[in-house]
Amino acid sequence: MNGVDQVMRLRREQVGVDRYQNPVYETVESVIPELALFAPKDVIPSLEVGRSPVIVEPTLYWFKSWPDVRADDRLRVRGITYEVQSVPADWRGTSVGGFAVKLRDSTEGVA
Repeated sequence: MNGVDQVMRLRREQVGVDRYQNPVYETVESVIPELALFAPKDVIPSLEVGRSPVIVEPTLYWFKSWPDVRADDRLRVRGITYEVQSVPADWRGTSVGGFAVKLRDSTEGVA
């Protein structure tokens, strides 16, 4: 796909109310129409004994595009579901701008 990936958004949305008028939620999946560049997770080993490695989390980049992604969404890229790690950020410039989302593997820390 020329170095770009399709992204699925998984968003928790209210779909109704129960018999006690409490909100009922479901996860709604939708395709983000704009294709993204995916920078996968990387672990840079330490050069010194006793030091921790540097972990670079995966990131999605959209150039000249600002898709609807929120901090409480989950995103599926290349068959793996990630949580949005922080508030998605945009950058603007004279010739290029875009949107960046840091990700975290949803299965990390699960026993």
